[in-house]
Amino acid sequence: MASTVEQIKARLSIVEVAGSYLKLEKAGGNFRAQCPFHNEKTPSFFVSPSRQSYHCFGCNQGGDIFTFVQEMEGVDFLGSLKILAERAGVEISYQSQPDKNKFERLYTCLEAATKIYEAGLAKDSAVQKYLLDRGVSTESIKKFRLGFVADSWRFLHDELIQQKFTLNELLTTGLVVEGERNSGTKGKVYYDRFRGRIMFPLVDPAGRVIGFSGRIFGNNNQVVAKYLNSPQTELFDKSRFLFGYDKAKIAIRRADQVVLVEGQLDLVLSHQAGVENTVAGSGTALTIEQLTLLSRLTKNLVMAYDYDLAGLKASRRAINLAQASGFSIKIAKLPSGSDPADLIKQDPTKWQQAITRAKHHIDFLLDALVEEGYQGLDLNRAINQDVLPAVKQLAKKMEQAHFITKISAILNIEETAIWSDLNNLTDSDELTETISTTPTLAPVLPSRGKLILDRLFGLIFWLNSQTEINLKAVDPETKLKEILGPETYQVESEVRIKDREKLIMETEHFYLGAEALDQTIIELLDNLRLEHLRQALKEALAELRQAELAKDPSRLEQCLKKCQAITQELNILKK
Repeated sequence: MASTVEQIKARLSIVEVAGSYLKLEKAGGNFRAQCPFHNEKTPSFFVSPSRQSYHCFGCNQGGDIFTFVQEMEGVDFLGSLKILAERAGVEISYQSQPDKNKFERLYTCLEAATKIYEAGLAKDSAVQKYLLDRGVSTESIKKFRLGFVADSWRFLHDELIQQKFTLNELLTTGLVVEGERNSGTKGKVYYDRFRGRIMFPLVDPAGRVIGFSGRIFGNNNQVVAKYLNSPQTELFDKSRFLFGYDKAKIAIRRADQVVLVEGQLDLVLSHQAGVENTVAGSGTALTIEQLTLLSRLTKNLVMAYDYDLAGLKASRRAINLAQASGFSIKIAKLPSGSDPADLIKQDPTKWQQAITRAKHHIDFLLDALVEEGYQGLDLNRAINQDVLPAVKQLAKKMEQAHFITKISAILNIEETAIWSDLNNLTDSDELTETISTTPTLAPVLPSRGKLILDRLFGLIFWLNSQTEINLKAVDPETKLKEILGPETYQVESEVRIKDREKLIMETEHFYLGAEALDQTIIELLDNLRLEHLRQALKEALAELRQAELAKDPSRLEQCLKKCQAITQELNILKK
């Protein structure tokens, strides 16, 4: 694995990789951008070509091309390795590493299942006809690797066991289920999870199959779920997964917009109709993890469900969650009773128009209330209950004012009265829960003394790695040892060794090409002395108070002299 990593790093630079996701601008010897991992107004995300690393001074995220892709794509190390290897044109070679081999076996097992399902569809003309009748083209069947499995209890189990996969691997991937034998017999029985279903492979951002969603097909007298998904496994986490994300991510970034649909067929047909910036929630409620993944590509979300007024109210939590995560949300209006798949089959251009004409979710809600026939006091109450809370959640006052003006015109009520109602609103339990569970990346601010020490050790590490910089007026390492003492210096140095690269990068950002570097270091050392003396004075004053309480004249005199000496040093430094 090490040789593969080295080959990839030799062929791909951090600037090239980060620049394919972010708009980088030159900043001295480095590049900077707005951080993709937290909200910020001033760019604090720096990329260093010389160190082949990145670091954000706002949220403290940092690393190399592999950690960057892991964070941006929401994949593990193996996933980032696969993505970057394909980009670099490097073939992955695996060394004997048990954990990696274990996961590769699981991925290989799921890939084998996909091929079995694909072969099953190729042999079944009835399923092919059904998909074609639904509007799915042969090209889309191949692109999304759709498959079929007959209604057989152990077909897949037997096929994969024959291919030398273990029972434990079949259970771990969720392909096989453990059950009890009929009464009177001992032991366990194992059977296929998916039976009599059209199969949709669930693919991660690196292009690896991690699970399946199966749609029931054919006559079945049993009461079964229309759709059945893989369970939570070591590879598949439904809260972090979006169907079609692997194929949509480039289009999402290009369009600066993502379209969210509900079902797998909606997704397949949307891509087929040319709206390739589409992903599907696959029947699960929208989660923070899914929004975090999308937010690294865009902050513009179009929700394209079969919405009526009741459906829109039911989706309030998802809308609140997206708003709290910084998304601008629009709703695509579909004909009543139609889902995206129906509309696309009827006329793909109507689907494209629905996306283009999508309305801000508050505009959509206001229009829906009027279309439902709400009037007078009923409309007034509905707007107070359903619209004003959404307006209040808008981050910008100008946006709020826009909708207050619109509501005023609809109700024929003075804007001041609506503002008054808006300001009197309290956050609902649902909204409070939504916002409180939204992760924030506000960094904990360290003390001034720690910041100065970080800066000084960064300078020491940096200067020790340079040959062309010669300081004439000061040796920071020697002076810092004098201030801290040899033992404390050793401890503080060891604490920062693990962050050496980060500290050097920060130092380069602040001091590379700086004039009068000697004077800057002297000022930092003086400021550190000030911090130490202030702390020493604080401790000496505490001792003085203790001596006064103890009524100990000798100790009191010693404490006074100590306080006076420290104060004198402070006064000299401050001059």
